[in-house]
Amino acid sequence: MDMPQVPQQNTKAADFKSIYANNVQLFMSPWDVAFVFGENQSVKDNILMVEQSVRVVMSPQHAKVFAQVLNDQIGRYETTFGTIQIPSPPQQSDTKTGKPS
Repeated sequence: MDMPQVPQQNTKAADFKSIYANNVQLFMSPWDVAFVFGENQSVKDNILMVEQSVRVVMSPQHAKVFAQVLNDQIGRYETTFGTIQIPSPPQQSDTKTGKPS
């Protein structure tokens, strides 16, 4: 079902801020979807240290539309600039043997 498009005017809240995030955690319930955005800081004792900056919560319906819009925009980006390459995650090693697991 297509929603009718209406003109939109944006204003910024007094406490609006822009952040950089290279880490996102996702939490879901039947009533909402929450994203916690943060920035990877370092690895300490084999644990990734993340500084969390902001939590964004939306309804599952809004999250689904958001996913569709994001996917569409990524497709447009790739059409213009080429395929986005996703690096392989580093292999985890067994802490006892040092061998990849």
